[in-house]
Amino acid sequence: MSFYIWHTLLVTVFIAIAYGLGYRFGRIKLYDRLLNGKKVKVKVNAQSDKETSHKDWLEGYHKWKKTQNRN
Repeated sequence: MSFYIWHTLLVTVFIAIAYGLGYRFGRIKLYDRLLNGKKVKVKVNAQSDKETSHKDWLEGYHKWKKTQNRN
């Protein structure tokens, strides 16, 4: 029974510390961006509204897969 108690307390302390640090450092970065006017770069995937045929999708997948196997 004591295992459940100390394990629960350990997990709770870990979560509380992680939450506190994330809140603290996240807030600092947010204020820094707001005060200094730094903009965050966001990558946008430009996807077509047109549907892709299964054949075209497979061709693209196989081309992509060849580039992944080289690494």
